[in-house]
Amino acid sequence: MPQWFATMGAVGWPLGLCSLIAAALILERLQVFLSLAPLRQAVRQAALSACRDCDPQECEGLWRSGRRGWSQALGLLLQHRQLAPAQREDMLGCWLLEERQRLCRYLRLLQLIGVLAPMLGLLGTVLGMVAMFADIAAVDQPVTPALLADGLWQALHTTIWGLLIAIPALAAGQGFALWSERYLEGVQALLNRCHLALEGLELTPATATTARWAGA
Repeated sequence: MPQWFATMGAVGWPLGLCSLIAAALILERLQVFLSLAPLRQAVRQAALSACRDCDPQECEGLWRSGRRGWSQALGLLLQHRQLAPAQREDMLGCWLLEERQRLCRYLRLLQLIGVLAPMLGLLGTVLGMVAMFADIAAVDQPVTPALLADGLWQALHTTIWGLLIAIPALAAGQGFALWSERYLEGVQALLNRCHLALEGLELTPATATTARWAGA
């Protein structure tokens, strides 16, 4: 067992387990988000043109593209373009809900690890300081600063590792949550425009400005 791990005492194993789970979740979520189809301005225009001039082969290609995200939702919309508008909206609402659940999966667990790891580190520090003072009380010779420094270093070691685990876990959890919200907002706006395009309507910049002022 490495010396740095042995200095953490009893909380070393829980901290090690938290670090392994956090690293696995971060890598898994990163793979999920990087597999999303990019949503750029050129892509939005191409999607709107596909809804205006719907080609069955193009619809099938979008649905079977293999990329998760807006392309799958657009293929689903184009495949069911014969449905009533209310039914299409319900279908897209269900897809958005399932996609949000897929993207936000395990984020609460990451945040839990980010809160739990510093508490475990603090517990290890308290236990280490209790053991240090117990050892000092059993020594008959005068207490030197070197003896205190060695005990405090070992006691504070767990707090350092707890913070090193918590900071990436909390940052990744919040970052992925913001990423998912930003992406889903863009996908929802694109699907709304495509839904209007299927009905022969298109939200022009002037119409968008009027709608924004009307809602204010």
